[in-house]
Amino acid sequence: MARPKFKRIRTLFMFMLAIAFAWALQRWADSEETIVVDGRQAAVIDGDSFKIGTDEFRIYGIDAPEYRQICNDAANEPWACGKTARGGLDMLMKGKEFNCDLYVRDQFGRAVVSCADEKGLDLGAAMVTQGLAISGDNFDDVIYADEERLAEKAKRGIWQGSFDKPANWRAAHPR
Repeated sequence: MARPKFKRIRTLFMFMLAIAFAWALQRWADSEETIVVDGRQAAVIDGDSFKIGTDEFRIYGIDAPEYRQICNDAANEPWACGKTARGGLDMLMKGKEFNCDLYVRDQFGRAVVSCADEKGLDLGAAMVTQGLAISGDNFDDVIYADEERLAEKAKRGIWQGSFDKPANWRAAHPR
């Protein structure tokens, strides 16, 4: 007779454990904050960051040329890839509203976000696809690896010639 009682207690314990796990999982999933960003209010800083008022945002998963960075085109002529990347992000954001998922704050206090508009346009994917940013940052190196391969193969943007990776350029040109 003791065995059926033990089975019931064990079953009840497993059921309670499953409920606790589901509750914890749901709390973790809900912890990611979503911020609504109006592109008309955004001041683009460079190809992977923008500002709204005093709040600064950095796009998760990409690294774009710095504003003052110069790249070389297919003819080995210099071109302002940093300014072009900034203009590209500005055009993508202009007049649109984005839902941005906050991942973390970086060492500069910026909100690191992944943003998509109502049609599903992902800002990071679009910048990498256009060749105006590379996949990777301090958080995730491969999130947009497929888009990067396509841009490189098509020789779009920075892939048309030669360039220093933005992190290397920043190291060589400290503020």
